[in-house]
Amino acid sequence: MEKNIAVVDEAGNVYEPTWPKRAKGLVKHGRARFVDENRICLTCPPDITEETQMSNPSIFGEMTAADILNRINNIINQTSYITSAFESLTMMGDGDSGDCGAPGNIMGKAKAEAVAEVIRVRESTNQQILRLYEKMYDDLIRLNDLPAQPDGANANE
Repeated sequence: MEKNIAVVDEAGNVYEPTWPKRAKGLVKHGRARFVDENRICLTCPPDITEETQMSNPSIFGEMTAADILNRINNIINQTSYITSAFESLTMMGDGDSGDCGAPGNIMGKAKAEAVAEVIRVRESTNQQILRLYEKMYDDLIRLNDLPAQPDGANANE
């Protein structure tokens, strides 16, 4: 089956052809009427055609290169979780097995390893987010033919 139903609007603008089943659905729901056997007229033409919408290079919505750089800067400056982890380590008890000849501070070591794992996982997440923002920034610059260095940025910083 092919798109063989011509589509026009009341102003005479011609749109891409559509499938017969789609044309019948538009007519059934009152969005079009048959002009002849192979042509429908839209009663309310679309504001933006699907083709125009898909070719829009603004895949980032309202996000700009400066927004991406600000988000990267926020990630770099977000270190409170590291400070919190160090505070947890200093507040942690040594753990006491109580028995002579016991292995000692097993609980304290396990807690410290758990805190270290939390930091490691958070840093791994930050690295992934930064890679995503880097890709978004590169794509935004490429799609909009922008300079790689934003206005007012100093290359010597």
